[in-house]
Amino acid sequence: MKPHKLTQFLLYQLYHARVLLHSNNGKEEQIHEFRVTLRSIRSLVKLFLNDVTPFPKILKTAMQETNSIRELDVLINTLKRSQYPKLFKHLKKLRKQSVKTLFTPQYHTKTLLLIEEYSYLISQYEPDFISEILIQKVLTHYQHCLDSYLALESNATPKMLHQLRIEFKDARYGFEFLEISDLHQCSEVIAHCKELQNMLGSIQDTVNQIDLLKKIYLEFPSPEVKELLKKQKKVLQKLKETTQSELSVSI
Repeated sequence: MKPHKLTQFLLYQLYHARVLLHSNNGKEEQIHEFRVTLRSIRSLVKLFLNDVTPFPKILKTAMQETNSIRELDVLINTLKRSQYPKLFKHLKKLRKQSVKTLFTPQYHTKTLLLIEEYSYLISQYEPDFISEILIQKVLTHYQHCLDSYLALESNATPKMLHQLRIEFKDARYGFEFLEISDLHQCSEVIAHCKELQNMLGSIQDTVNQIDLLKKIYLEFPSPEVKELLKKQKKVLQKLKETTQSELSVSI
C-alpha cells in the first residue's frame, strides 16, 4: 500500500536532512538548508503528529547547536568588507573555528543516527487523515495565529513577538506541505505568513545580533565592533517604533 502523503513528505525531508549532513562542508547555504529542513519537519509534526510521534528533543538540540554559526553568517552578510575589514576577517576566522568545533565525526554520527531512528519511527505510523482534515488543521492553526496577532498590544515584548513568529512559521510550513502535495493552493497565504514572520522577528533578530556583538567585543574590542554596536542599537530602536506603530494600526 502506498504511504500517506504526509508520511511520504516527512520521510523525504528526513532523507534530505541526512544527505545534507552527510555531505556537509561547512558552507552557509548547506547549513542553512539543513536547519530549514529539520525545522519544517518539526513544524509538520507539531501540526499533525505531536501526540503520536513527537519530534525528538535530542534532535532539536542537535539542530540548535548550529544556532551560533547561523548568527555569525547573518552578521557577516550584513557587513561591508571594505567598511569593517578587521571585524570581517575576525568573524570569518571565528566562523571557521565554530564549524570545525561543531561538525566533528562524533556530531555527524550521532545526528545521522537520530535522523535514521526518527525516520524509522515515522515510517511505522500510518496517519489516517483525509485531505480535508489536513487542510483544516493548517487553516485552524493559521486562524489562531491571526487572532493572536490582532490581539497583540503595541508594547508587546520581543519574546512575545518571536513566539508568534514561530507559530506563523509552523503555519507556513504546513501550507507549503499542502501545496507541494497538491492538496491545496496556498501561494498567497504562504507569502502572507512570510511577511508577518519577517515583521514579528525583526526585533528579536536584531537583539540577537547585538548580544553577539557584545560577546565579540569582549575578545575583540576594536573600534569597528563598537561602531557597529552603536548602529545596531539605533536600528533596534527604530524597529521597535515601527513595530509598535504597525501593531497599533492592526488593533
